[in-house]
Amino acid sequence: MNMELFKRNSTSLAATLNNSERAKGCIAYDPLALEPTYGYDPSLAPGIVFTVVFFLSMAAHVFQTIQSRKWWYSAFALGALGEAIGWAGRAGAHHCPYSKTLFSLQISILIISPCFFSAGIYYILGQMINQHGRKYSPVTPTTYLYTFISFDVLSIIIQAVGGGMASSAGGKSPPGNTKPGTHVMMAGIIIQLISMSVFGMLWLIFLWRARSERLSWTLVLATTFSAFCIIVRNFYRAIELSQGWKGYLITHEVYFAVLDGALMTLAVAVFNIFFPARFLSGEPEDEKMNFSSPGELSQEGLEPKAT
Repeated sequence: MNMELFKRNSTSLAATLNNSERAKGCIAYDPLALEPTYGYDPSLAPGIVFTVVFFLSMAAHVFQTIQSRKWWYSAFALGALGEAIGWAGRAGAHHCPYSKTLFSLQISILIISPCFFSAGIYYILGQMINQHGRKYSPVTPTTYLYTFISFDVLSIIIQAVGGGMASSAGGKSPPGNTKPGTHVMMAGIIIQLISMSVFGMLWLIFLWRARSERLSWTLVLATTFSAFCIIVRNFYRAIELSQGWKGYLITHEVYFAVLDGALMTLAVAVFNIFFPARFLSGEPEDEKMNFSSPGELSQEGLEPKAT
């Protein structure tokens, strides 16, 4: 790598470099040069704010997961970590908007991270089915969980491959054809969107059938809200990519900050406030022992006292 590129900070020089040269180093934004792949100079403030917010959410989820010893909920921490890294990449891109490395980092990680939030939500429904009864769900918790997690993993792989293809093509000079990679990324997002939509239907079926049970409606509302945020975000990303890399949505940062960054903040932070392990035991309700009246047990603690 030509280290001289990192020493160039004059905006007049950026215009003299080709796309490939700018992509290799940290070159400041220059309105006289070609637009960065983003279509704008990424703002520093949103990058810093979302990096800090997601990092704090991740730290809180790590603490809550360790405290509860419910390791599946670490999926929320992993997703928040990915979001923090992706937004840190966007913060760095404010100073290096032509960097291919930073662009590839943020586009790939930010498009994948919500899959971990989805995985955590899938687990919540599985736990609720376990706790309140298989009769309320069209499928078993195990089948349900492994099926949706498999689609999540497939979505992650497809989106990562597509993101790599698109960013590689966009970093060439002259820029290559990014459409194949874009279409692959769209396929991954659509799979995730379909998966979350099917989840939504199963979620509603479970809630309707179990409406007579003592459900934790606080957790129900929190989970519904988080799932809604993810679905809206996926619709946005699908429409964004369908317009191409020079489309209206992708070249206007405010939409990305609100419909991706803000929505994903809400989707994961709601579970910091209403951590699922506080509302779920995962044990069937009819198998739980009630120790609220110790006097009802014999001294040996094994047989009920005769009345």
